[in-house]
Parts: sequence; C-alpha cells; structure tokens
Amino acid sequence: MQIAKNAVVVCLLAFLAVPLRAEPAKVAGVWNLSVELEVGTGHPVVTLSQDGEKISGKYEGRYGTAPVEGTVKDQAIEFIVTMSSDGNPAKGVFKGTVNGDSMSGTFEFDEIGGGKWSGVRAAAK
Repeated sequence: MQIAKNAVVVCLLAFLAVPLRAEPAKVAGVWNLSVELEVGTGHPVVTLSQDGEKISGKYEGRYGTAPVEGTVKDQAIEFIVTMSSDGNPAKGVFKGTVNGDSMSGTFEFDEIGGGKWSGVRAAAK
C-alpha cells in the first residue's frame, strides 16, 4: 500500500514539474485594422492563417498587398509586413495582444515611423 502511495506522489510531482503551456490565441481569419500614423489613419485588412504559434497571410492596404509572417504565443501577437512604398521596400513590425475577436498594440515601419494599431475580426461569411 505504501509503495502505491509513493508512486502516486511521484507521478503528481512529475506532472507538476512539467510547465503547462497555454494554447496560443486563435487568430486565423480576416481582421479589419485601424493603423494610426502621424500623417493619418489607415484601414488595412489582414488575412491570417495559423499553424500552432506560426501565422502567415496577407496585408491589404494603401500600397497594395504584402505578405505577413509572424507568431502568436499565448495572447501575444507579433507579425512583420514587408511591402513597397513608392518603389522603396518598407518593413513593418506589429506587436500586440489578442483578446478574443479584437487585438491591439504598437507598430514600427522603416522610414515611415510608428504608432498604434487595433483590429477587429470580420464576421465569418
């Protein structure tokens, strides 16, 4: 009987020693963003696919369509948009937090500057 109790205690301790990882937020879908720059506010649409913590997709805005690559860990999202602005390459880094069907954070674009952004998931069609 004592051996069985010890075995249970050892199993519980082993289980508790393994860190529990939260599942990443679900971000696949179409997102309507609001991007605030000093020169004005833009309203791009971002379409995301998700494979675990890895995200990819496309960013559609004022300067056309550009690829998106990034990650989502727990509720934290980070993605990079690489586009061409007037023939010059520009990389935007977006960082933020996902909260269900909304997300928000800050961004920084090469040569353009940074600001705040927010997004709302579009209703499924």
